[in-house]
Amino acid sequence: DLFGGVPAIKRIGLDKYNYIREAAHGVLLRGGQPNATSFPQVIAMAASFNRTLFRKVGKAVGAEARYMQDVGVMWGDYLGRYGGLLLQFNVNLFRDPRWGRGQETPGESPELSSAFAEEYVQGIQTPLEGTTTPQAGASCKHFAAYSFEGGPTLLNRTESMRHTLPGQSNLSRHNEDAIVTRRDFRESYAKPFKACAKAKALGVMCAYNQVNGVPSCGSRKLLRRVLRKKWGFDGVVVTDCDSISDMYALQDFKATPEATIRAALAAGTDVACSPGFFQEIAKPQMNPLLTNAVKDALRVRFRLGEFDPPPPLPTWPDVSRGHAELALEAALQSAVLLKNDGRLPLQRNLRLALLGPLRNATEELLGNYQAWPVDVVSPLEGLKKVATVLTPGDEMKLCGNAPMPSRPDADAVIIVAGLTGDDPEVQDPDLRPKESKLCKGGCLEGEGCDRPNITLPRDQEELVRTAASWDLPVVLVLISGGALDISSVKDLPQLAGILWMGYPGEAGGSALAQLLVGDVSPSGRLSQTFYRNEYLQHVPMNDYSFPARPGYPGRGYRFVKDEWVLYPFGFGLSYDTFSYAWEQLNHPMDAVEAEEEDEGLRGCRLQLQVTSDGKSDTSVLFFLRPPSGNSGSLQKQLVHFERLHAARSHSVPVTFRPRDFRLFINDGDKAKRQLVTGTWTLEVNQPADLSHEIVVTEQGCSVGSAPILL
Repeated sequence: DLFGGVPAIKRIGLDKYNYIREAAHGVLLRGGQPNATSFPQVIAMAASFNRTLFRKVGKAVGAEARYMQDVGVMWGDYLGRYGGLLLQFNVNLFRDPRWGRGQETPGESPELSSAFAEEYVQGIQTPLEGTTTPQAGASCKHFAAYSFEGGPTLLNRTESMRHTLPGQSNLSRHNEDAIVTRRDFRESYAKPFKACAKAKALGVMCAYNQVNGVPSCGSRKLLRRVLRKKWGFDGVVVTDCDSISDMYALQDFKATPEATIRAALAAGTDVACSPGFFQEIAKPQMNPLLTNAVKDALRVRFRLGEFDPPPPLPTWPDVSRGHAELALEAALQSAVLLKNDGRLPLQRNLRLALLGPLRNATEELLGNYQAWPVDVVSPLEGLKKVATVLTPGDEMKLCGNAPMPSRPDADAVIIVAGLTGDDPEVQDPDLRPKESKLCKGGCLEGEGCDRPNITLPRDQEELVRTAASWDLPVVLVLISGGALDISSVKDLPQLAGILWMGYPGEAGGSALAQLLVGDVSPSGRLSQTFYRNEYLQHVPMNDYSFPARPGYPGRGYRFVKDEWVLYPFGFGLSYDTFSYAWEQLNHPMDAVEAEEEDEGLRGCRLQLQVTSDGKSDTSVLFFLRPPSGNSGSLQKQLVHFERLHAARSHSVPVTFRPRDFRLFINDGDKAKRQLVTGTWTLEVNQPADLSHEIVVTEQGCSVGSAPILL
């Protein structure tokens, strides 16, 4: 039981410990020393489509956590003052663009999210030098199908249980029942967690919500049959904080507190995060179940070397060497260029008028679950290194009315606009829908706060319009986790460029400056769909279905048609021009060795040549489109991606196995994947730069000789 850590048991020499250490994009340290490195928020990092980067950042985060644990850092004033090495990060799918915590995730794609999960786990769990002991343990959250805040709710700390607030919404993450079909679970929600298990993650956090009427932390099916037995997970299962008391007080899962705790333990929950509910109610009669839970929990601590002779203690400069540079590199790779009318990059040493509510942002660049204090480079500080920067007008707030500035004496205008991922004025996330002005105004996305819409806040939009009337080139820089519908301003003639940076981390200002003057070209691609705001009118936030159906447009790039989309998943421009062509292979295209699950069917292979006159990085994304009429509403799916580093020519092989052409055709309880025969289309990037037909028969797949040029 913990809400800040398990106290020490001195009689057996067991030290105090916290099984829930947050480390989504850097170790969450509040007020302690040394300062943790703050990397870009996960939704931005994922936009790099760079597996190597995911692993490098994970390795850096794990190394910093290990050092802080070994030197006894007490984690400052953040909840959870005890140390620990089980590092939590969020791999839920960004199902709905309004979801406040989508910023913490790798986005909407099961394939990209799974790749991020696998690499980040392996990075965090990099063995200590000369040993097989992981430097830290990775724990994936929130299993399963969590992507809704709702609320508000109130935690009554004297009773250790949450309650709904009279006169407020009675539906929140604490009592929601996510209805998930067999198809949606297997095709979407399960995949990132399966990847975590495959990567041997040492932890999984079960979610607050119910799935099909059963609480996630009380589900034998999810925790034992699927997670442990089917996927082979053998780590520790921790709850989100107060999940077990929610099961009793808000979800009515069992008739008594005792029965609720017994059900959670029997289902496979090992560690309960609670301010007292579990400890107060647990009975000696539960000892066999408690013993199993203790074994799971301590097994992880043994694997992490807690009871081995301590390794040599390095210095902080040795541990953190290169991490600041890695944070900058991650920010550069994560930025997505949404518009360029040819006036970007800018020349150096121009007179730039810097406007917008985030022009001098520091902590706001980090997103949520952020370490603080951190040495952050603001947009203002960063741009001063490459230009003469003017800051006309009054400081502008994210929400609320603001006077518009007058035309400045400048060569160009930079507007830094968007949202914030945290509200320090309202720290209880479950009260934010009621008490946070930022949340109610649509300027906050974060834990406890879903957005009412996905538009740019009104005064920020008016600022863009005002600046675009000055006959000066304007660059709009967007700081946000979720999508922003900027359709009302994106085509303004003087809006020369639009750059989305997510929450770029501590090096955000430096990255912005380098990108704007062309030291580095933007190379990110959106890890989520940027929808038009009217799309929201057709998708209830509590509908967990991905496939489209009559009257329901579906969710995500795999199912939603273009009419609802402003910028598609995978979209991203560059300052350089890339050319794509299919290469002739020197070996048979169909000579792909099949695996057991493919039942000996034939696979196939293609090879793409990518050339450029510039020296910029890019990512290449491969999408498969099924034959029309046989897809169960599937439009396309990402099957492969690869990051290409600066070079004039690259060859990118892509291999297809028969299982890549198996799809769910229906949504019933017995839905199974079936081989879909016919002519499939392979597309390179979105919008497609090149395509190729692949013919699938009952014997497998084959490719013709002539690609389709678009």
